[in-house]
Amino acid sequence: MPILISKIFKGLAADQTEALYVGDAILSVNGCDLREATHDEAVQALKKTGKEVILEVKYIKEMSAFFKSASPGVPPVMDSPPSTPQKQPDTALTETRTIPLKMCHATRKQCPPDTEDRYFEVVSADRKKSVFLRAKDPAMAQSWYNAIQKASAALLSTVKDDLRALQPGLDIRHIGWIIEQGSERAVLAVLTDRDLMLYSSLPESRESLNSPDKSHPLITTRLVHSGPGKSSSVQDSELTFGIRLGTKQGVETHLFHVDTAKDLSTWSHLLVEGCHNAAELIQEVTTACSWNGQQCMLSVHIDNGFSLFTEEAGVRRHILLQQPFERLRMSSDDGVRMIFLDFGGPEAEIQLDLHACPKTIVFIIHSFLSAKVKRLGLLA
Repeated sequence: MPILISKIFKGLAADQTEALYVGDAILSVNGCDLREATHDEAVQALKKTGKEVILEVKYIKEMSAFFKSASPGVPPVMDSPPSTPQKQPDTALTETRTIPLKMCHATRKQCPPDTEDRYFEVVSADRKKSVFLRAKDPAMAQSWYNAIQKASAALLSTVKDDLRALQPGLDIRHIGWIIEQGSERAVLAVLTDRDLMLYSSLPESRESLNSPDKSHPLITTRLVHSGPGKSSSVQDSELTFGIRLGTKQGVETHLFHVDTAKDLSTWSHLLVEGCHNAAELIQEVTTACSWNGQQCMLSVHIDNGFSLFTEEAGVRRHILLQQPFERLRMSSDDGVRMIFLDFGGPEAEIQLDLHACPKTIVFIIHSFLSAKVKRLGLLA
């Protein structure tokens, strides 16, 4: 079933064309066929349009009767638009919509084309309700947007308390809406003392809180970019931050968009701080490996450095090698399974087969080193 125009707001672009009517079915947008599109797909297609929008429409006769009498599987009857434009009469506001401010997402980045800069969008925390708002001028739009952002931010402590009630002991450092590059949907990012977790909506149960769509351990995460996008103009800067992850599949890179400079500063600072805090909290990581043909375990400890040892029934039996971080001259890997650690001295470079992609351990080593440098007060 095609998407139908149910309202035309006076003074907006659709009204000014004098060619669109209530009851028109939108068949395509800039060549994109919407005959079988869902409402969300149609909205996304409209959001992606530029300054010029070409709509292909067809008038559906007697729209109200159509909804009452249409049978499943029977296509609507298409007809020509009425000879007299049937503009929607100006009436008092009869429809109300309520969106709770708690953890709502107010944004000016995902609105329809708006050369006058008067739109902003507000979406509920459960992503089930949304509204586009249009102010009389840019100043009023920004004023309302700022007020909603401020009111929502004032409720962040309540949101954190609610999540802690679902999972006692959960250490939440920050929470907010971000948009990953390549995706049109905002995700709720929850930063804890150990992880960056991403959700499609605000978790409302312990089960949903413990089942994020994605989870990135901070100890294997590195902030690699923070600032305006390279393709952004001065008037319409895209504020982004990028992270790089060391995973068992290799290195992953993710770029996220935020709405304000304050959001960018907060996320950038807390991600760097979170990496250091996670390293101090975790202290030590161990993994199985092979050295000179012998099966053993590698331990990387933030204070004690590197240890190779054999293990029986979970107990360390024999230390094969031990080196402090201060002796590490260089580390490298082949991106497949080998890691190379150069401590100088008679052993020179040692080669360890980790039996899996070494990037996770490589990122952990860098996190421990960065945290140790932070201890010395050498990082801002």
